[in-house]
Amino acid sequence: MKKFLFIALLLGSGFYGFAQTFSLIADSVRKYRSIPGLVYAVFTPDHIIDSGTTGVRVFRSRENIRFSDYFYIGSNTTAITAGIATKIVESGKLQWNSTIIGVMPELSGKISKFYYRVTLQQLLTQRGGIPEYPADSDYHKLAFQLTGKNTAEQRRNFVLMALKRQPLLILDSSMATYSVAGTVVAAAMLEKATGRSWEDLVEQYINKPLNIRAATGAAGIHDSLLPAGHTYSAGSLVIETRNPPERMIAALAPAGNLNISAHDYVVYLQDLLKTFQTQKAAAEKMLFGFNGYAMGWENERWKNFHTSHAFGKDPFFSCYAEIIKEKNIGILVLCNSGPPNGRSVVLNFARLLRDYYTR
Repeated sequence: MKKFLFIALLLGSGFYGFAQTFSLIADSVRKYRSIPGLVYAVFTPDHIIDSGTTGVRVFRSRENIRFSDYFYIGSNTTAITAGIATKIVESGKLQWNSTIIGVMPELSGKISKFYYRVTLQQLLTQRGGIPEYPADSDYHKLAFQLTGKNTAEQRRNFVLMALKRQPLLILDSSMATYSVAGTVVAAAMLEKATGRSWEDLVEQYINKPLNIRAATGAAGIHDSLLPAGHTYSAGSLVIETRNPPERMIAALAPAGNLNISAHDYVVYLQDLLKTFQTQKAAAEKMLFGFNGYAMGWENERWKNFHTSHAFGKDPFFSCYAEIIKEKNIGILVLCNSGPPNGRSVVLNFARLLRDYYTR
């Protein structure tokens, strides 16, 4: 933290008064926090204002990290699922007030009646009363319990298991309580309404229209030259295995299992910025429509600006994306380290970028 405060003072003094300097700052804080690799970008709907890379793909390797490398974005996947839902609602195949039981009547009598009237909107704004599930300790057990001939069928079986559980005691329905299970239930509703798997919906509504590639799983599992994630164990930096248990359950992918390159993620976020010009109501609803947490995006008032961010947390990677509405700009910071050090770097470095580019 002292390092970030020192850099902020330098920025405020005007000593670092140009965009290229941020690459030096990024390298400095990366080394200070023992982060293997870091990439970042600041952009408008049409241009990248500033971007940079520093570090390596794998700890103690010589392969420099690149802007085209694929990073696991963890829980930021939830925001992309919400974006897909927005497009499906616009197509008329679902409504925001569509209920779980209305879309999936086959669940009647098999789940807690509390969930019958929970809507798609409540699920994606994390106000559906569904408790967090699974817990970290349940991943291995759940992986063996979920049956089905394909991922979509396994997802439906997970929904059945999750909705049999006791709902949360909601004291204030305006407060969001994040739940992996809630996002997966919403994805199952999208699948039922369209007749297509969530993975196919990513292809249909994200990859093909924008000519990008977002795929499930950790990128390094499929290509050893792409960034590996890192964590700490017994005080030492540890490289992720090629089959980390947190990513064994494909059925939970809509809540946190996409990888994407920094370049392609910027393209996606630029398209989101453009929706403020073409479909303002949809963009407002997804990013700012609900106080504190909208649809996959947290929001707040900062100085004179409305900001919305998605903070992807994962044991091996960290990811932070932010939209600043009045400035019509976005910020993205990714690193291949998941512990508090990685999370601190992406969050605080993004704030330095925000401070500078909103002056």
